[in-house]
This record gives sequence, structure tokens and C-alpha cells, in this order.
Amino acid sequence: MLLKDGEPPPAAPVIAVPAHVAELPPAPIVHALLRPLAPDRVPPAATGAALSAALNEERVELSSTARIEGIDADRPWVCAGEQLTLSARTGGEVEPGMVQRWVWPGSETGAELQPGARLPWRAPATAGRYFVRFQLCKDLGGRRVGVLAEQVVGIDVRACGAGEGQADALRIEVSQRGNEDFSFRAVSPKPATTYRWDFGDGSSTVTTEPGATHVYAAQAPGEPDVRSFKVSLSARGAEGEQTATTFVQVRGQPPSDAPPGARLKVERVTGRAASEGWRSEVRVDVPEDGNVAWERVERLTVGWDDQVDVRTSGWREVITVEEDLGRGGFRGYVTVLPSDVRPEVKQVIDFLHGRDATGKDVSLSWSAYKAEPLRPSSSERPPPK
Repeated sequence: MLLKDGEPPPAAPVIAVPAHVAELPPAPIVHALLRPLAPDRVPPAATGAALSAALNEERVELSSTARIEGIDADRPWVCAGEQLTLSARTGGEVEPGMVQRWVWPGSETGAELQPGARLPWRAPATAGRYFVRFQLCKDLGGRRVGVLAEQVVGIDVRACGAGEGQADALRIEVSQRGNEDFSFRAVSPKPATTYRWDFGDGSSTVTTEPGATHVYAAQAPGEPDVRSFKVSLSARGAEGEQTATTFVQVRGQPPSDAPPGARLKVERVTGRAASEGWRSEVRVDVPEDGNVAWERVERLTVGWDDQVDVRTSGWREVITVEEDLGRGGFRGYVTVLPSDVRPEVKQVIDFLHGRDATGKDVSLSWSAYKAEPLRPSSSERPPPK
């Protein structure tokens, strides 16, 4: 049951935990930052061993430098039946084949599972204390799943009255205008006169209009390929103060004037049966004075809502090499299986990472899958003239 990013999770509804669990004192929540729980405060159904058993997995704990730095939420609590978004921050060395995933007590199967660093979590209809676990893990073959790091948080689900749900709550709409360039807009039925923005990188601003823009600094040497930032907003008006949180991801790009360490040619293979997936022929050529050692492939699964899940694998696990061209060059292909995409998936993008003889990063990218734009049905099309 170890899902790769983009693989659909089981479609079972979340159920309430036992009644005695709901009586536990709430875990501290400060500015939408969820603190990890001590093991003795986690109910039996939410332990790592119980969730692995519910998923029919053999749990193997592994030592690793990969770590979980924290888990953020876009609100400190949630009304029953409404949605709360969780976002995990990770650090340390990225291991080949490492998968990010969320697991929590479920219904008939005993556990729910969702891949990726971000989780839109739908609260159950019953108020109480619920527990969600974030894991960094890898498939060891068969039913064996290696756990590199994990963290569990408690979520306070409340029975809300009229006007207490998210329909009246402040939220932030995000638009990405460039690689590091974002625009933000506050949305709320309650008017405000002052908006205080914290962009999560040490920068902040105050506006009198419900919009703001921010450009994050370009990627510095040694920083991860994808950086996550928590954006916080405080809006104050005649009806009081409201707060909201959202998350953005910034991907680093090499300087445009940097000489290429390798050149890429990609061709989509046509005429293949849909059941076989989508195949792209890939050819990489390295200049005669160069030599590249490839290390890993990051596969980004992008949804129509622009949410991104990332899975990192050893490069030969994703790319089938048919011919070695020398110095790191090769000819081969990549495949996106039907099980790797869902109707809500807009595009799958692969990033191939390696280093040249001087230790400098070399990366190439291509679109391995792109969904066809939705077309109106015949009944919706205008009549011919």
C-alpha cells in the first residue's frame, strides 16, 4: 500500500476515533503550527504499528539523515465536515526512492493514505480529537515499507454553529506570476482596513487593500531544489481581527546564461494503447569536454488546482536506458502509467539531476504527461451556422 505521488489513495471515508480519544487534552497549537505529539499521547489506532497493520504492510524502521522539520496547518482548528490543509517541512538528505505520505485512522480498512507533502484533510462530521501521521518512507519490496522519519499531530475538530465555519473565515488566494514571483489576495465577507502580510522568508508588509505581491530570493547554492514558505495574514477591521495561513513552493532554476552541461531531446511516442500509459523517448547528449554522473529524478504531479506532489527516485528507476552514449549521455524512455494519474492531474513533469566532474549541479526537465483540455459536450457546443 505504499503509494507513489500521483497514485490514487483508497476512497474510504474518515471515521471518528474512539470516544476516550476525544477526551484527551488538546495539543498546543500556536499560529497554525502543529507541534508533534509525544508517543504516549497517541491513541492505539493512530500508532505507526497500527496504521501499518491496517494497510497490510510490514513496517521496518530505518536510520536516515532525512528529517521532518515541522508540520503547518492553514488554521489552528477546523469545523466538523470542513477542510483543513496540512503542509510538511522536510530537511536532510533526500534518499533515492523516498516517498512522502500521510496516514491516519480510517474506516473499513482501518487507515487512510495520501501521498505528497501537502494534505487537504476533510474533517469528519463528528467533533473530537483526530490524529494524522506524516512519514518519509521507501518501498523495500513485497509488503515491506521502510520508515525513514515520521511525525504525528493532533487536530481539533469542533462542532460549529452558524457563522463559525470557513464560509465566513478569512482565506488567501495565491497566483504564481513567475518562478519566485507570487501575488496574494485576501478573501472574506468581513471588510478590513489593514492587512498585515508575513511571507515566511523574513519579509513582511502592510497594505490597505486586500492584495499583495512578493518576490522570493533566487535559490542559493546548497539550498533544496524546492523551498516551501508559510504565508500568514492578519486582517483588521471594524468587526475585529481575522487571521489566515497558506503555503507556497518555490523551485530553483539554473541561471539562463549558464553553459549547458547536457542537452536534451524528447519525443512523445504516439499510437500506444491507453492501457500501456504515456511513453516519451529521451535522448541526452553531453559535450565532449564534459562528464555527468546522474543521481535522481524528481517527478512532479501537478493538479488542476496547481497543487504539486513530488516523488524522488533513483534516475534508472524512472528512465529505461536503451543505449549508453558515454560521458553521461544516453538514449532511453520514461513511462507514466495510467495508475499514476487521476482526473484531477493536469501534468507530470520529470526533473533529472546530476553533477559534472567539477561537482556542479546539472539538471534537465521534460513533461512526461499532459492532460487534454476539457472540451464541451455536443449538447454544450453552439449550433452550426
